[in-house]
Amino acid sequence: MFGPAPRPEGQPFDRQVVQSAFELDAWAVLRAGRRTTLTGRSWSAAGPIRHVEVSTDGGTSWRRARATGPSGGPWQRWEIGWTPAAGAHELMARATDVRGNTQPDVARYNTLGYLFDAVVRLPVTAA
Repeated sequence: MFGPAPRPEGQPFDRQVVQSAFELDAWAVLRAGRRTTLTGRSWSAAGPIRHVEVSTDGGTSWRRARATGPSGGPWQRWEIGWTPAAGAHELMARATDVRGNTQPDVARYNTLGYLFDAVVRLPVTAA
């Protein structure tokens, strides 16, 4: 990937990186004190997803999500139960594929933002 100026050692890219996404809109309002199932999908071009971890407290703690649906392919659906307390929360999901590639906290810089692989912070509210 390239930074502020092209470098002779730069390499073109042709593979997607490991990523995760919640199946939930940013700023969603959930019911406080009521158990909900958070769902999402993770994918990697390097191989099947080995596991997905989810944080409901902005990355302070992580729990392993349960894989759902077909496994062994480039996409993996997952879910995890959560009972939110009232207030603002920051959800995060990070995947690791079978080759050990894990989403980083911060993506490596490149001018055009290609291959963004960092863990995304999803703000939600429980009321």
